[in-house]
Amino acid sequence: MDLLRRVAVVAVLLSLPSRGRSGGGGSDLHPVVLVPGYGSNRLYARLTAAYEPAAPRCGAREGKDEWFQLWPIDAAASEPAQAPCLAEKMSLVYDPVADDYRNVAGVVTRVPSFASTRALVGWDPLVRQLEAMGHRDGGSLFAAPYDFRYAVAPRGHPSAVGERYFARLTRLIERASRLNGGRPAVVVAHSFGCALTYQFLRARPLAWRQRFVKHAVLLAAALGGFAEGMDGLASGAGSGLPNLAPPARTRLARSQQSALWRLPTPMVFGDRPVVVTKNSTYSANNITEFLDAIGFTEGVQPYVTRVLPMWRALPAPMVPVTSMYGVGVRTPETFVYGEAGFEGTPEVVYGDGDGNMNIVSLMAAEKEWSGVEGQILKVVRLPGVSHVGFFSDLALKKVVAEIQKAVSSIEVHRKEKIFSFLNNFEFTIPVPLGW
Repeated sequence: MDLLRRVAVVAVLLSLPSRGRSGGGGSDLHPVVLVPGYGSNRLYARLTAAYEPAAPRCGAREGKDEWFQLWPIDAAASEPAQAPCLAEKMSLVYDPVADDYRNVAGVVTRVPSFASTRALVGWDPLVRQLEAMGHRDGGSLFAAPYDFRYAVAPRGHPSAVGERYFARLTRLIERASRLNGGRPAVVVAHSFGCALTYQFLRARPLAWRQRFVKHAVLLAAALGGFAEGMDGLASGAGSGLPNLAPPARTRLARSQQSALWRLPTPMVFGDRPVVVTKNSTYSANNITEFLDAIGFTEGVQPYVTRVLPMWRALPAPMVPVTSMYGVGVRTPETFVYGEAGFEGTPEVVYGDGDGNMNIVSLMAAEKEWSGVEGQILKVVRLPGVSHVGFFSDLALKKVVAEIQKAVSSIEVHRKEKIFSFLNNFEFTIPVPLGW
């Protein structure tokens, strides 16, 4: 093949349309699947005849047996008189015999609009930016919301809700790929969604990951838990119900399976003091003693058998990852309880992080995966960006830029294949100086 014919081949190949078309308006982009953080999911509920409310007012509701929004809460539900009713409906029950979590009897819940970005709370700024790139909801842009009260469990332990979510996420990613010419998906996750995404990837066969997941963009991926996770179990802080009295607030926080996932992990936090009382100091290495001390003995079994095994190590997911996290924001690091013990308000010692997640946990993936053969990892630190600030103007442009790099490389890959084809021939092309 002479030089002119080779050049003609290049011209023809580069002019050909790419394989398939995105369902989001005809652009050659990889599909995007969004996995939200804890508070960005909607949760609907309905009450059945099996529901026995602690107070009569908690069972009364217009439109009996109809679905209503359980989360996010509306103004009426957040009032002090209604907060206990809401907490009761949102609570979970751990059955040590069945070794699994379930809703309170008579409360049926569902996550609405699975696969659609309409299901997400607070993601509109990012969704609009992705639509401007050519993505369309249900075409090349999808969302995977979940029941944030639940999590998953290690092999050998049942997790009905978590396993069902992973199965739905698997089908969604495969469908996104199928609708977009077989191109693998880019998964974008935030906060608790990063923890779920990481465990999801680890639970899928390597061949499946490499076939269906092109890239994972993790925003504020604290894969080692965080200090506030211990204070939340001690005081009920962070339940999302500010008008709920401490006893009920604490019961709600401790009932949820996902609460135990927030605890700092030994491999990341080690012996760092996280909770300090007059007589004891608790670190990630003595969580079981801490659970006993706060009166949450029923949490010991699920923590030891269902949580700790999943976070003893952080093996690389073996798909390309971009990890973005905020730094330089004052973040709770140690909680010091005084004479009143866990009944009192702790003094807080602050350190670095994103305001919620500690820097040591945000850097866990970077520390564990850097240098792992075959693992592509890019780390982007965002000074001054808080945990909830990823969709603000300060960070949004950088987040979108990283997603765009992940979804837009199909042309590069196509040209690489073309020039790989040309490498089968031996020829030289004179290159002008200064090219």
